[in-house]
Amino acid sequence: MRFKKGVAGIAVLVVVLGLGLSGAQAGGKRFIRMVSGPEGGSWYPLGAAMMKIVEQNIPGVSTSNGPGGGVGNCKAIQRGQADIGWTYTHTSYNAFNGKGKFKKKHDKLRHVMSLYPGVFQMAVPRSSDIKSVADLWNKRIVPGKVGFTGTAIAELVLKAYGITFESIKKNGGSVSFVGYADSAALMKDGHSDCYMAVTSCPQSTIIDLNFRPGVRFLPIDEEHMKKVLEMEPGLMRTVIPKTAYKGMTEDVPTVGTVTEIVCSADLPDDLVYQIVKVLYAHWDELKKVKKKAIEDSKPENALLGVKIPVHPGAMRYYKEKGITIK
Repeated sequence: MRFKKGVAGIAVLVVVLGLGLSGAQAGGKRFIRMVSGPEGGSWYPLGAAMMKIVEQNIPGVSTSNGPGGGVGNCKAIQRGQADIGWTYTHTSYNAFNGKGKFKKKHDKLRHVMSLYPGVFQMAVPRSSDIKSVADLWNKRIVPGKVGFTGTAIAELVLKAYGITFESIKKNGGSVSFVGYADSAALMKDGHSDCYMAVTSCPQSTIIDLNFRPGVRFLPIDEEHMKKVLEMEPGLMRTVIPKTAYKGMTEDVPTVGTVTEIVCSADLPDDLVYQIVKVLYAHWDELKKVKKKAIEDSKPENALLGVKIPVHPGAMRYYKEKGITIK
């Protein structure tokens, strides 16, 4: 009887451990967990499509895709709660080196592939009297969820203008930490003055807002651009091009970064090699999800902006294709 109880106890332990496995064998399959982005953005649907391609084309692999944000995804991978995640090149650099929002070095992070540029966009209602970031000192802003890279950049840009989330609230404004879809809903309903996000450009919820109530974009002027880049050298100068949204008459200067897929150093080299190979082999399928984002994510740019170690499995693929770090 004692033997049977012992066996039963071990069986229960195996099941419990199996449920918590990430990037390891569970139920005869290797389970790979991706964390991507919020609903309403590009990351979540593309992440789901990527994991579907991986599961369908790599034998013995089971996958999942969950919501997340650039900062939080790096932390989840370091903690072993996820295997692959979406972030930005400057965020992964800060995480790996324990800078900015990261209190310690996240040394398990490895680069898998660079995708499309992420552009920081600050949209205000077209009829608003808000002309500058400085005007947000007492307004109702929506910078994204806590853990989003866009939220961290919003905090940084505001800081360059001498504004903080706390000072906005003290001056009678508000700061709502919600995702893209809810951010758009708040502005549509007249409950926010500025929607801030770092994302693809154009972005679907902003396109919707541009239809109703209509939006303008706040620029980062040269004086404050220098301050932002001094505080966060991993960011780069860019613009919201005047062709991005209907009604724009000129490019709007802002900051940007590069969307990046990262993974845990614990993932086997051969598995990561297969993941990269399979994804690029089915790249056209991803265009059905987010056409422009994927067209801007050319394989030859897979090492664009990389500032952390590249996973050996991914590097094996890139060496085969003659792709080098830019």
